[in-house]
Amino acid sequence: MSARSKEVKIDIESMSITVPVGNKPAIVLIDPKQGKAKIVPLVEHGETVVKSSQGKIAKVDYRESELF
Repeated sequence: MSARSKEVKIDIESMSITVPVGNKPAIVLIDPKQGKAKIVPLVEHGETVVKSSQGKIAKVDYRESELF
């Protein structure tokens, strides 16, 4: 994942996370197999695509466009 995403700490004991609420749209990606959780911002115009491989989150693609 790119530098756009922000890692969120997973509490291993309770298997929970605390997600701060920002002022822009975002998605929270949780991959328990890798023990990672990240907040990923959505692009203003376009697509944010999450790709997986072998049951794990592999990458996030940002497909941005501009309104005419």
